[in-house]
Amino acid sequence: MKRFILLLSTFFLVLSPTLGYAHTTLISSDPKPDSVVQTWPDHLTLTFGEPLQTLSGAEINKVSVTNASAESLEGSTTVKGAVLTVAVALNSAEGPVLVNYRIAAADGHVLDGEYSFSYKKSVAVAPSSAPQPHHSSKNFALVATSTTLIVIGLLFGIFSYRRNKD
Repeated sequence: MKRFILLLSTFFLVLSPTLGYAHTTLISSDPKPDSVVQTWPDHLTLTFGEPLQTLSGAEINKVSVTNASAESLEGSTTVKGAVLTVAVALNSAEGPVLVNYRIAAADGHVLDGEYSFSYKKSVAVAPSSAPQPHHSSKNFALVATSTTLIVIGLLFGIFSYRRNKD
C-alpha cells in the first residue's frame, strides 16, 4: 500500500506543474476550417478557449486574411472576451483563403496559428456517377460464413492450446 501511495504521489508531483501551463486554443471559427463558402462574409469570427488580452490604444491580437490572389483582406479587429472578430474586404478571387492569427491570452500566453477555407461563388452539386454498393443476400451469406469459420477456427485453436498445455 505504501508503494502505491508513493507511486501515486510521484505521478501527481510530475503531472501537476504541466497542468498549470495550459495554453489557449482556437475553439471555433466562422467560416470553419476546410469549409467552402459561397457567399463572401463581411467579417470572420474566431473563438478561443479563454479571454484575450486587450490594451488600450494597442492592437496586440492580429489576424491576417489572404485570398487566392495573395491579396490582404483583413480590416479592423474587435475583441470581446474570448471572441475576436475581424472585418474583411470584398473578395473577388475564388479559391483558398488563409487566415493567420497571433493572439495574447489574458494569462499572457501568445498563440500563433492558421487555418484555411475556400471561397467559391457557386458550388454545383454533381450527380454521383460512382456505383452505389449493392447489398445482396449473397454478400450477407459470404460475410456470415466467413465470420462463422473464423470463430470456429479461433475456438479450435484455444481448445488445442489448452489441451496441449495440460
